[in-house]
Amino acid sequence: MPLFSRGQSADIAPSLWNERGPWPELETPEQVAETAGSDDAERTVAQVVVKDVDILRHLALPREGAPTTTDLTVRIAVWEAPTPRWRGSLGQVRGLDRVDVSFDPGRRKALARVLTSSPVPIFEIANALIPLFAPATPFAGAGFPLVAVAPGAGDAVLPLLPNRTVPPVEPMVERLQGVGLRRADLLLDAEHGVADAEDLATHRLTVAEAAHAVPRTERPVIDLAVHNPIGRELVFKPSRSAAALVIDGRTARLETTEADVPASDAGDFDAPEPFAFDVERPLPAAAVRRLRGIEDIDLSGLGSVPEGLAARFAEIAATDTILHSLPAGATIAEEALAPEITDAIRRPYRQTMGLERELRSVELRRAAMREHGGFFRLAEAARATTGYRLLPRVSVILSTMRPELIPGVLEMMAKQTYAEMEVVVIVHGVPAPDLSGADLGDLEVRIVEVAGDVMFGAALAEGVRRSTGDLITKLDDDDWYSEHHVSDLVLAHLYSRADIVGKTTEYLFFEEVNQTVHRTFATERYHDQVAGGAMLLTRSAFDALGGWRPTPNSTDRSVLIRVETQGGVGYRTQSLGYMYIRHAAKHTWPQTGSQLVRGSFEQWRGWRHPEVGY
Repeated sequence: MPLFSRGQSADIAPSLWNERGPWPELETPEQVAETAGSDDAERTVAQVVVKDVDILRHLALPREGAPTTTDLTVRIAVWEAPTPRWRGSLGQVRGLDRVDVSFDPGRRKALARVLTSSPVPIFEIANALIPLFAPATPFAGAGFPLVAVAPGAGDAVLPLLPNRTVPPVEPMVERLQGVGLRRADLLLDAEHGVADAEDLATHRLTVAEAAHAVPRTERPVIDLAVHNPIGRELVFKPSRSAAALVIDGRTARLETTEADVPASDAGDFDAPEPFAFDVERPLPAAAVRRLRGIEDIDLSGLGSVPEGLAARFAEIAATDTILHSLPAGATIAEEALAPEITDAIRRPYRQTMGLERELRSVELRRAAMREHGGFFRLAEAARATTGYRLLPRVSVILSTMRPELIPGVLEMMAKQTYAEMEVVVIVHGVPAPDLSGADLGDLEVRIVEVAGDVMFGAALAEGVRRSTGDLITKLDDDDWYSEHHVSDLVLAHLYSRADIVGKTTEYLFFEEVNQTVHRTFATERYHDQVAGGAMLLTRSAFDALGGWRPTPNSTDRSVLIRVETQGGVGYRTQSLGYMYIRHAAKHTWPQTGSQLVRGSFEQWRGWRHPEVGY
């Protein structure tokens, strides 16, 4: 069986594609709540049509008295295959008899039918179906408090979760009950109530308490599983449209300021109906898909910012759509939007391509995800409540035969904005470096010495064995990394839920000709290739793959090959903060310099840090 098993695929009668079951198509969380919470306790056969995977997540929320079934068919009306070979993997379903799956990437639809030997709550089956339709790598780590969602916690709990799936309160196995062992360490509930007497969890938080974090913040949360840049416009291609924001009561409308250019990869952006959204409600996944085709939104026509709109600004910023030109008179309170976002969206902007566009969009994205990301709020509240960490710890692995380079690399790591990390340095057949003169602050560094005759891959593996992180990433000793590098990878891991994430050699410096180039790479896409010096994956996935093979070279490629052949999924995030350096005297990349330059669309004379603007 493949390591990353994606389940079985089977043909289903074409008539099912057009068959409407007893439930209407569910397009909003309200429709899901009204239907999934019905008094119809058991449905022998149930057929559900959901707008997209995000609506399926709402259907997966635990509910008291929810209907059960032994035969559930779920059709995704708008489905996007992460990769052409996607097959997904069904989660745990009690009493599973059979699952039939049909994917139709061309028509952007998917369908699954689950049959069980006894009635199972529909929300439980829906939760198991999520990783069948979308990447949902389990949130893995040692010693994390077990978080569970109580029945009736409500839709507001979804932005707080680290995965697309919903962790329910699992039943206790009678024969395995332990003394004082409760079913969860931290229970998320709508409110403190009678469930306290049920001894379900050691600690409890209301969804509102978790969303406000500790210390308390009033800023709204965004859902990283929905509000993210996946599939955004490629920065080396012209945008299809620009837009201005117009407010009419509770409705915000995006009016294009130039004619739309139809494009096959625009998702449903080129639909004829106007693009509008409710300023007081979170942007749904359907709206985020439309934002992919909009490079920027002009806010210059706003005289004020209505209640709720600031939260929509945070959601839009997380998608990489550039907000700009907000008038000085349109004030936004600090508790409504992170000040760095407010400052950024006041600046003017002109449509462009390349580095200048990426600098603006990524600046907004980082601030929105860091200051408004729901999972980060939950992690803060969980640590204050339970005393235990929920944020993943990152182990940065560096193997080198050039000890003189180590202080400089470690100083770059000491400036990282992601705090939960350590660096393991493998000195490969050379003496350990003197770090007394390096400015490392409180960076946790571990030095591991291995003999020179140890293969490069084996040296890296030894570093992983000496590490303690939940996530593993690798550095190259002669590349350049900005202070946001590790944070960028962790964010991509959280919102993509891919098995492996990474940056690419999009920004490249040629030492021999003293030239920096920006190459054309498709980023913010699920992809099977990432740069070896900028990849990240969970320790559990790394161990399951066998880690780096004990080879003298191509060790990173060996990991990527096994992710591919064993059914895993990779994701490329934007490459700001990482510069691959092509040295004049020595390099292992077989491509010639002329081949690498040929793939560039921006060039600068001399060394240029990608993080530095014009």
